[in-house]
Amino acid sequence: MFAFDKPLTWIIILVIVLLIFGAGKLPDIGRSLGKSIKEFKDETTNGLEGDKSVSSTVTTTPVTPGVPVATASVGSSVPAPTIRRRIIKHPDGREEVIEEPIA
Repeated sequence: MFAFDKPLTWIIILVIVLLIFGAGKLPDIGRSLGKSIKEFKDETTNGLEGDKSVSSTVTTTPVTPGVPVATASVGSSVPAPTIRRRIIKHPDGREEVIEEPIA
């Protein structure tokens, strides 16, 4: 049977690869294979880390009801309710904005 543990087998495989691709192409093939393996490892580690953690950002903004934030005056007599805005970033790239009033 054909076994890969014998040195003669590896020599035959190497000769066949040299005949097919030529000596000039082998460094390019090795380099591209190395880059592919490195990218695969990076993506698998980043993918696993991204699934475990969901990042969240919390900001607090005072808002007057019915008045856009840009036109609300600082010295108005109506107390502005405070809204907590949470932005949740999901691993698939989506962002979810949750606004909840603070009493």
